[in-house]
Amino acid sequence: MCIRCSAALALGLVCGLPGRAQEVPEQTQEPSRDPDQHTLKSNIEYRLTRGDLPKLSFGIERPKNVEVVDGGEELLKSCLSNSTTWSKDPLMFRLAHTHATEIQSCRENESPSIHAVFRRLPNKPLQAWVHLDGHGAQTSGSRMIHFGEFLYHKLTLRSNDQDQMFENLQRTFSSSLQTQPDAVTPLTGHEQFTLFASKTLTRAQPYASSVMSSAFQLFSPSAVWGRGVDGFTNHMTASFTQRVVTYGLQSGAAAILHEDVRYRPSTSSNVWKRTGHALISTVVLETPRGGDIAYANIIAAVGSGVVINTYHPGREISTRPGALNLAALNLLGFAQGNLWTEFKPDIKYLVRHKLLHRN
Repeated sequence: MCIRCSAALALGLVCGLPGRAQEVPEQTQEPSRDPDQHTLKSNIEYRLTRGDLPKLSFGIERPKNVEVVDGGEELLKSCLSNSTTWSKDPLMFRLAHTHATEIQSCRENESPSIHAVFRRLPNKPLQAWVHLDGHGAQTSGSRMIHFGEFLYHKLTLRSNDQDQMFENLQRTFSSSLQTQPDAVTPLTGHEQFTLFASKTLTRAQPYASSVMSSAFQLFSPSAVWGRGVDGFTNHMTASFTQRVVTYGLQSGAAAILHEDVRYRPSTSSNVWKRTGHALISTVVLETPRGGDIAYANIIAAVGSGVVINTYHPGREISTRPGALNLAALNLLGFAQGNLWTEFKPDIKYLVRHKLLHRN
């Protein structure tokens, strides 16, 4: 019953991601002058203020792109000749577009970047369309991140948030705004291993958690783990094995996908907002581009569930809880860890100053 409840909680966690549908209306006139409202056209115009791209003039603005009416030839020339700034899309990356074999497309290597699509027809001017992409040049190694952005918007019922894109552009262009190094610098292999080891091998907390949970087996009527000391030992083996497998998969996936899965506490002072932030961070990562799916956590939760359900280390009988239930428990464990990290300073303060009356 507890496993089923945990599965339901984890499912509710994923399905309960906050968000509201946002529509970007088709716009054929000049964008609103309200400084708090940003459109695709105004964002791209802001991007062009850096002065490192050809001067462009825009026409029709659609929900996902803006037509270039002047400067398209210069932009295409820059795309084809400047490999430092641009990456050309191979055919595989153009298949999502209409007339994939007839177009050329390029993406800026930096992020957020302009993605430009060109089509040349006989006896007609060059057709060019541009839009903003939050992930820079798309290579075979970064397509998963782009797909994660797509899933994030679908799960949260959102389209691309132009205000957020504008904030990202401001962050990119500002020389005075200081950002945390770990927000933009990928973790090294050594740092990934250190993070994995701290959750499994080098600190007392993982061992203490396994010992405490296993101690309950001494008084449990269930025979899944055996009886008496055998039940304690078997559960201890299973608990520690599951921890190593889960965080090993998480660390490996994070390294491959260049994800930083370290929890970043909320800046809010509201308890409920902080709680929501901790729960959402289980499946969503905050990055300089905005919110992305936490693939490493999902891969670790599901992968560990499959491994443990297949080999069921420590179990006295062959009864298995099921890979999906184990995956849900793993996600719940990630959420519990985030909640502890979020509220640990407050708990320590209460214990020290309120209960022990220490200064």
